[in-house]
Formats: sequence, structure tokens, C-alpha cells
Amino acid sequence: MKAVIWSRGGSVLDADSVSCYASDGRCTERVGRQQLQGAKKVMKRIIAYAKPYRRQMAAAGVALIAATLVDLAPPYNIKLIVNTVLKPSSFAGALVWLVLSLFAASLVRMVLQTVRGYLAVGIGSKMMGDIRRDVYRSLMRQSMAYFDRRQTTQFISRVNGDADAMRQFLTDGIIYLAGQVLTVVAIFIVMLRLNVLLALLAFLTTPVVLISSTLIWPFMRNLWYGQWRAVVRINSLVGDSLQGIRVVKAFGQEAAEVERFGLANSDLVGQTVRMNGYWQGVFPAFPFLTGIGGLLVWYYGGQSVLHDRMSIGTLIAFNAYLAMFLGPLQWFSQLSNWISNALATADRVFEIIDARPDVPEADRPAPLPRIDGRVTLRGVTFGYEAHRPVLQDVDLDVAAGEMIGFVGHSGAGKSTMINLICRFYDPDRGSVEVDGINLRGVPQEDLHRQIGVVLQETFLFDGTVAENIAYAKPDASSWEIIQAARIANAHDFILNMPDGYDTRVGERGHRLSTLRNADRLVVLQKGRIVESGSHEDLLRSEGVYHGLVQAQRELSRIKGVDG
Repeated sequence: MKAVIWSRGGSVLDADSVSCYASDGRCTERVGRQQLQGAKKVMKRIIAYAKPYRRQMAAAGVALIAATLVDLAPPYNIKLIVNTVLKPSSFAGALVWLVLSLFAASLVRMVLQTVRGYLAVGIGSKMMGDIRRDVYRSLMRQSMAYFDRRQTTQFISRVNGDADAMRQFLTDGIIYLAGQVLTVVAIFIVMLRLNVLLALLAFLTTPVVLISSTLIWPFMRNLWYGQWRAVVRINSLVGDSLQGIRVVKAFGQEAAEVERFGLANSDLVGQTVRMNGYWQGVFPAFPFLTGIGGLLVWYYGGQSVLHDRMSIGTLIAFNAYLAMFLGPLQWFSQLSNWISNALATADRVFEIIDARPDVPEADRPAPLPRIDGRVTLRGVTFGYEAHRPVLQDVDLDVAAGEMIGFVGHSGAGKSTMINLICRFYDPDRGSVEVDGINLRGVPQEDLHRQIGVVLQETFLFDGTVAENIAYAKPDASSWEIIQAARIANAHDFILNMPDGYDTRVGERGHRLSTLRNADRLVVLQKGRIVESGSHEDLLRSEGVYHGLVQAQRELSRIKGVDG
């Protein structure tokens, strides 16, 4: 497997490219080619969303072409007005007709823009719906492990914000880009017909502008990606803090949360300053370069008018066309910025759409018949992280209709057992069977249709006993933590826990008293089944379960709750 690292801007580079960069300067060229190839693939996928609406887009394109051609008429009409009408001996009626033609051109242009805008709204809304649909479908087919590794807040922004950004690129962006290209080509031809030398002077600096825009594109894309990661980070932090606001306020941690936010906010500010600062440092050079051509046109054209080599109407019309030409040209100078943003957005959307579930369906899944409910775990080993197994070599048989209670300290594997039986995850080793059928070979929909799960979600902090006691004072010493536990009369039963103050506790404990009526209790410790039996039998054995019951009774007494 090839190693992958992150570059400073956030783009993924392979290890070969990085080692090349360390050894010689040609790595930059290789990375550039990789980014260009990736951009082409992303662009093809973006355009694929427009294929179902190609007829509507073709109609919008026709309206765009017509509007562009109409835009070419006013400067030429102005030339006619100046050269042939604004003379003492000219026919006054001609002025009326030329002014009416300018009005007609404006009216037609307005109608065409309205038609194109109406088409764009319809196409864009439908395409945005298609993108949101594909993103959400992908999210729904992902396994639980996919969400364990990510903050849910980032999915909200991708389903809405990123999908809308892609919609703007597909409708407004691509059509507008096509219009600008068409405008530039048409104006270029007209300007050449008016005066070849003036046209060459006007376009003297154009290649420099276009080449410069192309060169800065990869760097701008990295800056865009870095800013996006900073935005995701700050959104996740705000979401977590607001979810746990009761706990934050109960322990007076507002200042600590503000400090955390301040660090993330500073990072976002820095990323934004780098991106916008770089662009603001480069962008003013483009109007300056394009303006040089305009100055040359005024100088040479003015000299030609003064020496009767050119009519003043031609010079005015030429400069009007030049102003129309410079608008798209300056927009092209920002093209790299715009495309970089669009491609970074598309990358984030396609990352979700292309994600493969960690719990895949079998190639040929066999339908699961109506189940009786016999559950068997054979040699099951599983860990959310490969090097830290939560369950180890677990064997368990549960008869149909038997009520089983899983008991154990937080992190012992209780919730993990349920997750595996529901096939939210697949075991790393061993098998989970229902009625003798391995769950890997049946459709997940068939299984989940016949399983009922009642969840109890409580927002608490996952960590050790010591970490929870020290939440209000993270720098508390061990002696201070123990003293706090003594004051709460909790020190003795904490010491009876498997790892004392280092025992991990979490957010999903059910009270042991609710399990007394279970047919059988299965006691888990460090990922292994250590005891099994009824509530009374396990109490008499005075083993792990007995210790858990005693600890919870003590905790209930401290809290004033009848356990």
C-alpha cells in the first residue's frame, strides 16, 4: 500500500512525490500533473450531473449566444451616430432610428436574460436536488464506523452548502463561463475588423494575464482546502459545546470552552488571511496589465484621429468594445480562484458519495427468513481500533425468547455486543449468527427489519473516573482528586473498581436493578465473558457482578436514589 501524507495546503500527495520533492525540484511538476489529472476527473463528474438536463441547458445556451450577439450591436450603432448622424448636413430621422435600435437591443437583451435566468433556476434546483439525494443515499448506506470517525456537523454543510456550491458552478458558473468565452471571441473578431493594429496593441498583455492565472491555480486550490478544513473544525467544536452545554455550565467550564474556540477561530482567521491576502496581493496586477493595452489604444488611436487616419466614431466604438472585452478578461484572471473553490467543494461531496461501507453487503446475499431469535457468537474478537480489541474470543449462545442482560464496567463491551448482533459492525475474527445463519451472508435490510432496539442516550463524558472528577479542574493533582472522592464518600467503592480511579466510565450505563428479571446475566470484563447466571446466583458467588452491584448501591446511596 502506498503511503499518503498531507501537504501544507491540505492536498493529498503520495509518498513518491514527497520523496521526489526532498531530492530534487522536479517534484513540483509531478504534483502539478497529479492535481491537473484529478481536477479533470472531478470536472467530468460535475458535468455528468448536467446530462439529464442537456436540452434545457442547450436552450439556455442559445439564449446566451443570442444575448451576446445583441450586446455587440450598441457600440457599432454609436459609431454610426458619431460618424454619420452628428453632422450639420445629416438627416435627423436617422438619429431616431439609430436610438430606437439601441432601445430594441436593450429590450431584446433583457428578454433573453430573463429566459436564460428562468431556465437556470429550474435546471439548478433539480441538479441540486440530485446532488443532495446522492449524498444522503451514501450517508444512509454507510456503516457506524464511518460516523465514528467524523463529526456529524460536517455532513450538514456538505448536504446543503457544498451541494448548492456545485449547483452554482453547474448552472450559473459553466453557462457564464461559456458566455464570457463567446463574448471574448466575438469582440476580438469585431475589433480586428475595425482596426488590426489597435487590436494587437489592446491584446498585448493578454497572454501574460492568462498564463499567470493558470500558474497560481494549484496554490489557490490548496488555500481553499485549508480554509474549508478550518471551517469544519470550528463548526464541529461549536456543535459539541452546545450539545454538552449543561455539563459545561454545571462545571464552570465556559472559559475553557471559549479558549478552545479561540484557538480554532484563530486558525480559521489565519487561513482566511492567507487565502484572501494572497489573492488581494496578486489580483490588482491583472487590471494593471490589461489597462496598459487600453492606454496604448488611446495614444495610437488619438494620434490617428488627429492626423485624419481614423474617424472619431471608430475610436469611440473600438474603446467601447475594448471595455466590453476587459470585463471578461479580468473575470478570467479570477477563474483559477473560482474553479479552485468549485473543485474543492466537489471533492468534499464526492468523498461522501464514493465512500464504501465498512460493513459491505455480500456479493450474493441470501434472503433471511423469519427468525426465531437464537443468537450465537463464535470466537468473536472485535475492536473499533485494530490494535485495541474491545471483545476477545467471545463465545455465547442465547436461546430464542431468552432475556439476556449484559453487565460490566464502561468499556467492557456491552454496547459492542449489541452493535455486532445488529451488524452495525462486523467482527474482526469469528462470526455472529442468528438461527445458525452467519449475518455476513444476509441482506442487512432483512436483518434490521426483524430486530428491535431501544436506545438510551445520555450526554456524559467518556473517560476515567479521575478525569470525570477533575472535569471542573483539569490540572487537579491525584491527591486533590482523591480528597474530592473522600468528601463524596466515593473513595472506597472506587478502589473496588477493576482499575480504581483509572477505570473508564461512560455515557451508556443502564441501572443494574433493571436486569434482575433477566433469564440470564452475562458479565463482561475487559472484553471477555467472566461470569454468567441469574441475578441471585451471581450475587451468591461474590464475584465481579457482586462487586458491581455493591458499587452501584453505594453510588445510589450517595446520590440519594434507591438502587
